[in-house]
Amino acid sequence: MESGSANMLFDTRHALLDPLFLAELGKIQARFIRGEDVILPLCRILAEQSGAQAVLVIDASSSNAQDMPESAACWCRDPVRYLTLWKDVRDWPFSHQEPLVHCWHKFVVWPVKHTDLLIFFHTPKDAWFGFLLSFSDLLADILMGILTLHVEHWREGGDRETRGDIDNIMFRSIVRNSDDFIMVVKQFHDGNSEIVYVNAAVTCISLYPRSELKGISLGKLFPKGVQASGNEVDLYDILCSGKDFNGEVYCTKANGELAILHLHVIALEQDSKGGLYALIGRDYTDFKAMEKTVSRAQKMQAIGQLVGGIAHDFNNILGVLKGNLELIQLKNKDERLENYLTTALKSCQRGTELTRRLLQFSRQEQFNAQHCQVNEVIEGLRDLFAKSLTSQVALNVQLAPFTRDVMVDKGDLEDALLNLVINAKDAMNGEGALTIATGESELAGFLPGIGERVLVEPSCYVWISVTDAGHGIPIQLLDKIFEPFFTTKDKSKGTGLGLSMVYGFVKRSRGYMNVLKTGPQGTEIRLWFPAVTIKQAASAKALAAETSIPRVDSPLKALLVDDEPELLQVMRDYCELMGMEVETFSDGVTFRNNFQSKVLDAGLLITDVLMPGGINGYELASDVIAKHPMPVLLVSGFIEDIGVNRYEEMPFKVLHKPFDLHAFANALAEVGVRFMDRES
Repeated sequence: MESGSANMLFDTRHALLDPLFLAELGKIQARFIRGEDVILPLCRILAEQSGAQAVLVIDASSSNAQDMPESAACWCRDPVRYLTLWKDVRDWPFSHQEPLVHCWHKFVVWPVKHTDLLIFFHTPKDAWFGFLLSFSDLLADILMGILTLHVEHWREGGDRETRGDIDNIMFRSIVRNSDDFIMVVKQFHDGNSEIVYVNAAVTCISLYPRSELKGISLGKLFPKGVQASGNEVDLYDILCSGKDFNGEVYCTKANGELAILHLHVIALEQDSKGGLYALIGRDYTDFKAMEKTVSRAQKMQAIGQLVGGIAHDFNNILGVLKGNLELIQLKNKDERLENYLTTALKSCQRGTELTRRLLQFSRQEQFNAQHCQVNEVIEGLRDLFAKSLTSQVALNVQLAPFTRDVMVDKGDLEDALLNLVINAKDAMNGEGALTIATGESELAGFLPGIGERVLVEPSCYVWISVTDAGHGIPIQLLDKIFEPFFTTKDKSKGTGLGLSMVYGFVKRSRGYMNVLKTGPQGTEIRLWFPAVTIKQAASAKALAAETSIPRVDSPLKALLVDDEPELLQVMRDYCELMGMEVETFSDGVTFRNNFQSKVLDAGLLITDVLMPGGINGYELASDVIAKHPMPVLLVSGFIEDIGVNRYEEMPFKVLHKPFDLHAFANALAEVGVRFMDRES
């Protein structure tokens, strides 16, 4: 706060005296007339009116005293401020200058006229300086009786003992009942320390009873070494040096867990044996956990935005390649070309898998979720697990006899399990026992495990655990293992994306992921997914995989909308091969103008999701079916913000690009298109 700033001078010209403030001062006057001690209530009213963090009233003659004089009156919003306030005030340098309202450091200082009183306002609202410039004389006249009498009492020492008792009682009550960690420690010159006092918050945070804490060494609570800030901190050295400290440290709790405290160390006094120090802290454990969760989400979002657009364009390119190769293969009569086509299609499939994995970072919702039995998924992956593990790894699968379905993207679940299995193998250096287990459990309160503290949605969950026989995860790395690009492997063996991709998939599935246990005997990572409580509606039966092209069982006109001409042509060829009449549109705006001006004679709409022109496929389909009800299939290489935030809110089937003819036909069957020789 700088003296004479323009905004404060502006406030001087426009300051107003609040009638409510005058009313409060009137009440104080009435209490004073009745003989009550009103100096502390007056400080509180001044603090509330000014917005100050603290208000201190002192005799100007004692302003440079080493310790806060007993005659001082102080009201603080925060007990921490009470302990440090005088260290800031006693350096006030203007005791011999003209007594005018002024700004100094964090204070607005009011020398009250016709008295020797100084009133310090710690970090008040900016307007308070201007207010005092306008009304300090008036306020002094109003409060003169109260302030003059107290000056006389202070100088005579008439009520010093009473006021001292009141101050002591008030101070002890504030410290005892504070939510902040407050501890007094005696540090001896020989390096030993002794805890002298702890308030209730210390016992609540540390989980130690007060009887165990008093008299013990500080080292029981505050270990040496790397602290929450990431720096080396040794409180012994800090106390021995007599320096103040302000930073984040770990506090070891009675149950072995670590709390994160933002700690102030304040030197209180020194004698021949050592020093007395106040340790005042605030528990930041939950705040830090939330901060890390938000940071991780922001990193995932940043990566998602980076890869999402690239993957969208790449999927369109793959869709054109894959579609045209498949169409050539369907019409090919030359066996010599078949091997080339098959090899090219396999490469397209590899590209598809690559972009699908990249898009795991960018998808905030999964519109391909389906009912899955986790036991069936694991059984189906046994061969792939065996190929991914070495002969020195013994795979042990322990599946629960029964688990309910979960609603997840099956492909993403398979990728997640494969990632966990490969990580477990690497943690054991390629040899040892690896266990995959499943089960069901009710969750409520905090998520089980030793990782971040997360409140769960109370419900029944299906869980999958992957346990290795490695050497465990170092405690300082537990908070980082799910972060993108974090890895302890050699660069040739990993990118640090595996566990973060699993984490993103689990969050999209409204599930949870945590390290259940870790140590010299190994690590167990567990995934929880909400159990499905409502039976899945009977879905359309998938078409059998066959070489012949499925054909619709009755005349059907399809409307195709996509801004990629080559992909639009592939879908047109697919539909015509299946016996449909087709009309195509290269942008959503043209199509919308078309259907608004005439009655549509079609029975199927297939549209891309992300298109230029200010309208997306979801909005377009919603407008169409409002006037012309028909089956809808959305196709997309990447779905961003389209107005649907949850899987349950998406009314249309979504088919992700690139796709082949068989996947296209199956998606059409799911939205209600009937094919020949199809069982009803």
